[in-house]
Amino acid sequence: MKKAVLFIISFLSTISLLAQEPFFCTRPGTKLHYERYKAGTTKLTQTTLFEIESEQATSKGQEVHYAVTMAKANGSDLYGGRAIQTTLITPNGDVNMNFGETVKGFARNMFPRAKVEISEAWALLPAKMHPGDTLPETHCTVTVMGLKAYFHITDRRVLRKETITTPAGTFDCVVVREHKEEDAPFHHPDNWLDNYYSPGFGYVRHDKYDKNMRLQEIEVLVSIEEP
Repeated sequence: MKKAVLFIISFLSTISLLAQEPFFCTRPGTKLHYERYKAGTTKLTQTTLFEIESEQATSKGQEVHYAVTMAKANGSDLYGGRAIQTTLITPNGDVNMNFGETVKGFARNMFPRAKVEISEAWALLPAKMHPGDTLPETHCTVTVMGLKAYFHITDRRVLRKETITTPAGTFDCVVVREHKEEDAPFHHPDNWLDNYYSPGFGYVRHDKYDKNMRLQEIEVLVSIEEP
């Protein structure tokens, strides 16, 4: 009897692990609405909309096609408006976000007549993450009209697991910290980012700090539209 009970517990635990969704939303028709605020205030600075458009099986895994629209607090478009993106989810549930394509989508919106060249850059979000894990860094070079910009995402590590509540609900999260530097003409931001990832949704909270770890902005998931 004891062996049977242990087998059932082990079997159910395995099924539970296999059933865990990746750290990304894969349900076509779903819309994720985010709001960003200046730290310590209720001042809205930006809204972001993720729209999951489609998903399909490929030889490398599951491709998820989605659109991102960023806007200022007054509703006017940021970065040229809606940009189409693609994420690849491997058969074991690892999420590969094409950071290079993300930058390219917005650059093409902003400079529709210019030649835009961008190096391929993937950011890995493993299916299984534990506090103390380090994640691969990623680097991207953008060339627009002969001008180059460099993006570096380094020092990526898993801080902790945490359950948080946002206006959209309560989520079990893995918190990943990363260092993001940008080097472009007249533009040199240097920030630390804490991203709260939840299975089946992706990020549900995003904290931005300056290089001295002073909190600057907080972005949270405020509502979810299901198909």
